[in-house]
Amino acid sequence: MNKVFASLLVFSLFTLSVFAQEENEFTSEKKNQINFVFGYTHIPSAFEDGDREDPVFVPTIGLDYFRTLNEKWVLGMILDLELANYIVEFNREDLERDKALLVGVLAGYKVIEELTIMAGPGLEFEDHKNLFVMRIGAEYEIELGNSWLLLPSIDFDFKQEYTSYGLNVGIGKKF
Repeated sequence: MNKVFASLLVFSLFTLSVFAQEENEFTSEKKNQINFVFGYTHIPSAFEDGDREDPVFVPTIGLDYFRTLNEKWVLGMILDLELANYIVEFNREDLERDKALLVGVLAGYKVIEELTIMAGPGLEFEDHKNLFVMRIGAEYEIELGNSWLLLPSIDFDFKQEYTSYGLNVGIGKKF
């Protein structure tokens, strides 16, 4: 009986130490990431400075925070600011957009170690009309060393009023 108890105790301690090593390997990684993003958002058809432009490219800056949940999943928050004023047509009315701020929550899945596909809801705040946004995007991670990253990305924002896409480059830091 004592041999069985001792064997179970040794086996249990060995199993716990193996799980603890696996957990420590993941928890020793830097799980937080902050990104500064800049790029252009493509508006399919808009009026800018009173003239019809087809299309309009709006400069955009952003700040993102992501938390790694495990080897495949990340969860984060984005803040994107469009740095221009323009007007889009919606239901035969003009919808003015004046330096719109997008706040969103995204979940991401790492297809491969460097490529993450993300999606999530957001709100675009603007003085004239706030809009609900559903964002889908992809981001490629290039290691620069010392936990710094170069992050080219593309994202699509689906709104009831219109759809836009953005081409961006970010500089990120893992901590």
